[in-house]
Amino acid sequence: MAYEEGGFRREAQRRYYVLAEKVATPLVRIGVTPDVLTVAGVLFSIGAGVLFGLGEIFWGGIVFWFSGIMDPLDGTVARLTGKASRSGALFDSTMDRYAEFFVFFGFLVYFRSGWMFYVVMLALMGSLMVSYVKARGESLGQREVRGLMQRPERLILLMIGTILNTPLNHFLFSDCDNCTVKGALVILAVLTNLTALQRLIVGRRELSQ
Repeated sequence: MAYEEGGFRREAQRRYYVLAEKVATPLVRIGVTPDVLTVAGVLFSIGAGVLFGLGEIFWGGIVFWFSGIMDPLDGTVARLTGKASRSGALFDSTMDRYAEFFVFFGFLVYFRSGWMFYVVMLALMGSLMVSYVKARGESLGQREVRGLMQRPERLILLMIGTILNTPLNHFLFSDCDNCTVKGALVILAVLTNLTALQRLIVGRRELSQ
């Protein structure tokens, strides 16, 4: 079962990167650089965060979807143009963290009153810690860092939760305000912190050998 699940994830990743390469190829032809795409992703995240803060969950999700598109494209363009570098990877990773912060900051503003504020705080903390434990483990020599709630999974869950929030609430959860996006944030709050804990335990075990 684990083998089948791993094989499915590898195949999904392969198809994902094939699609990203098809989208990135025209951008390479017109001279778009990886840094431009990275910055564009952050700007879309800022726009999404503002919309989330104003309570425009659906439109924020649409803008956030554009930010998610930028996420794999900058690395793909860097590889296709031969511009992949350690400095570029550092810039990309740093901007990814800023992008996540702006999105969650929008949710913090919108849910500033009530229990969801603390859920968003936990989701933000878990998302940042998932990335930190990986980066720190690799810097200390950890060979492979896995986990369920990696950045692509976090992006997809938030996209689904925000874009489907309005239609699902209208047709299925009419007596529950923003149930879909709340559910996505609760799942993020739980699974990101469990993923960070899993990476910490596995990393300590490996680095202790």
